[in-house]
Amino acid sequence: MKVETYLINLEGSHKRLARATEQLQAVNWSFERFAAYDGRGMALSSFEQYDDAATQQNLGRRLLNSEIGCYLSHYGCAEKFLKSDADYLVVLEDDMSISADFKKSVDQLIHYLHSHPELDWYLINLASKKKKFAKDIVQLNDFSLWHAYYFPIRGLGLIWSRQGAEAFVASAKNITMPVDIFFQRWLSKNGKGLAVWPALVKPAGLDSDILG
Repeated sequence: MKVETYLINLEGSHKRLARATEQLQAVNWSFERFAAYDGRGMALSSFEQYDDAATQQNLGRRLLNSEIGCYLSHYGCAEKFLKSDADYLVVLEDDMSISADFKKSVDQLIHYLHSHPELDWYLINLASKKKKFAKDIVQLNDFSLWHAYYFPIRGLGLIWSRQGAEAFVASAKNITMPVDIFFQRWLSKNGKGLAVWPALVKPAGLDSDILG
């Protein structure tokens, strides 16, 4: 069983990278920096994957170019993962704060899931703000794993299965909403989203560099 971790970090966001690196090294969690797609200052028409008409129908507004950059960063993580030989992918955004027992908890979580393939899941949210429309699967020491029938909105900390990443890359190439809203709608509809409570990843209280 092989697990990779990508930390999404915008070019030039050195303090964020240093802060995130310090946290992950403190718990002995290896990772690879994933260069965030910088959509700031770009015209919407320059994004080939962006469907402006469908976005306005979905949201009643256009996306910010920085929202498209965030979407493409997560999409790129999934694509890169599928080119690797890893079984699972942890994706972290650099404005996160991880729990002190992050390594122990995530190791335990992935080992449980690897031994229970019947769960047939796509994506796990590690950063739930609340537990809503949930059905518990198992209690693992200090946290519970649950079916997230209303998938949490935060994308700070995620775990992909290969089948989940494959489905995302295949079905979500056209951008019509922010990526966290896509995850929520997609996974609430297909029932293949999981989450943990309490959260293992929380916001660090920093303004987003990607979103400007």
